[in-house]
Amino acid sequence: MISSAVPSDPATAVPSGASAFQALLEELHQRHRERRDGAVADYIPELARAHADGFGIALATADGRVYSVGDTEVPFTIQSISKPFVYGLALEQRNEAWMRRKVGVEPSGEAFNAISLDPDSGIPRNPMINAGAIATTAQVQQLAGHGAIDLLLDHFSGLAGRPLEIDQAVYVSERDTGHRNRAISHLLRNAGVIEEDPEPSLDLYFRQCAISVTCRDLALMAATLACQGVQPISGRRLLSRGTCTRMLALMGTCGMYDYAGHWLHDVGMPAKSGVAGGVLAVVPGLFGLAVWSPRLDRFGNSVRGIAVCEELSERLGLHLYDQNPAGHDPIHRSSNGEWMQSRRLRPARDLRQLNATGERLRVLQVQGVLDAGACEVLLTRLEETAAAADLLVLDLGRVVELQVSCRPLLRRQLAALEQAGTEVLLTPVDLLGADGGDAAGADGLAGLRWFESLDRALEAAEDLLLERPTADQPRMDQVASGDGYGELVESLDPTVREVIQPLLHSRRFADGEVVIRRGERSDCLLIAREGLYETSLGLSPAGTAGPRTRLATFSPGMCFGEIGFLGDTPRTADIVCLGGGSCWELRRNDFEDLRRDNPEAACALLVAIAADIGIKLARASLQLCLLELG
Repeated sequence: MISSAVPSDPATAVPSGASAFQALLEELHQRHRERRDGAVADYIPELARAHADGFGIALATADGRVYSVGDTEVPFTIQSISKPFVYGLALEQRNEAWMRRKVGVEPSGEAFNAISLDPDSGIPRNPMINAGAIATTAQVQQLAGHGAIDLLLDHFSGLAGRPLEIDQAVYVSERDTGHRNRAISHLLRNAGVIEEDPEPSLDLYFRQCAISVTCRDLALMAATLACQGVQPISGRRLLSRGTCTRMLALMGTCGMYDYAGHWLHDVGMPAKSGVAGGVLAVVPGLFGLAVWSPRLDRFGNSVRGIAVCEELSERLGLHLYDQNPAGHDPIHRSSNGEWMQSRRLRPARDLRQLNATGERLRVLQVQGVLDAGACEVLLTRLEETAAAADLLVLDLGRVVELQVSCRPLLRRQLAALEQAGTEVLLTPVDLLGADGGDAAGADGLAGLRWFESLDRALEAAEDLLLERPTADQPRMDQVASGDGYGELVESLDPTVREVIQPLLHSRRFADGEVVIRRGERSDCLLIAREGLYETSLGLSPAGTAGPRTRLATFSPGMCFGEIGFLGDTPRTADIVCLGGGSCWELRRNDFEDLRRDNPEAACALLVAIAADIGIKLARASLQLCLLELG
């Protein structure tokens, strides 16, 4: 009777669930399984045959885990739980304006089978009562014709993540005894809500209510609504976000019929019940819950289902109107250019200037879901941070979602910062989106600078800092560059330098040319003379093309290839020339001759190389610390 958290599809790998969460459901099942109040629905003959004490609980999370206990694989008919999903399908097939002309959105305060029509327009009060549901199904029928039943079954099968079928015995039983629903359909035809013969639409409605599901199916259907229309296991988008919002709103106000007020007050979750004993509830953004137990109360809701939902809502704090006012902090880290630097390796004089002016460069790394509350916090921090900065790098790489409604606010804030004199550099390139047009241009951000990664944005910001003179720091292009052999050689004693310089040979490289190739013999040490030289690491399996991540970029004056050169080991990575340039090359045979003929000069060079390696290792350690901090 009790099962653990398992994937709904054996072919789909889903993470195992938390044992404590599973134990909670088992505890609830154990506590409520002995309840015997309520009675099985008997106005539909086939429903009266249900096992009165069947009882299952299933919970599906937004990332696809399913917890279940009890009779969660026992089939039963979906009944009125189908109503919000067919309404969602009708919204997608038609549109909201059309549907509002056919069915309202106001709670009726009456039973599910009440003939509740607006006295002026004649349209049903809402899609959750039978009159509104029949009107809704009629819109699908009139649009799809003979293909309507296949359309419905495909829709529900996608939501459940498996093929669903109609329980023919229940369908026939409902069709043959559904006289009240037949009367409702003809009233709707008379009012013009149904524009054709109502019988095909009514027949489709009977079939819709007779779709056979399990408690587990309902949990996944609810989780799809929790995920704003994306089925959590298949990953398919089945409903738009706007449609899900409207469905959940109606489930919150009308889903439990004349018990809706009590439900919203006590439980506080959008929900829908069915007279076969199913109850479906949604916690938006988190999970979907389903309970099946055929014993019903006087409102037509499952007695055990109501009790389980009430207790779970209270114990886990799921009530929509009982939420913590303190949302998560959207700022992952706030730093500056002195502490956080790119992987571009620069000469010591550049590093000194960056360290001296790093406070003028601020870095904000943002995380999580940027809803209205989190966005307000971010906008405030942007203003505060920009007040003390000339350059601002805004890293949105950890943002899970930027709500569409918040994008104009963020664009407007960034435009204001630019106009106030703070240059903004953004990463990644696509998060703000265009929303159907050139959003950047529309909001005054046509000149905004975008970068594929935080590292590239930091490099560009550093370049801008180095270009700008300060009171005590002249522009770097106004600083003498020495004799052009780079810091490694310039750090040597002049007498040693005179010995080393004749051994350096100039080599030119074209844009994109491989300067050092992985696996080759390390037969030389290189010092960048002109241009940039980049080493990167492939993120795809060996032998396949794919994205690469930059490990380092060497600026003029920087040496590279020294590890393999010293150890006489094969090269461990490719290094490519960017934009063309030249390098000084110290060949191995020349170095071996130096060791033999002038060991003092060779030793001095080795000490200088070791010191240079130490500086690079210190930078690498700092970057590893930043990664460890998250």
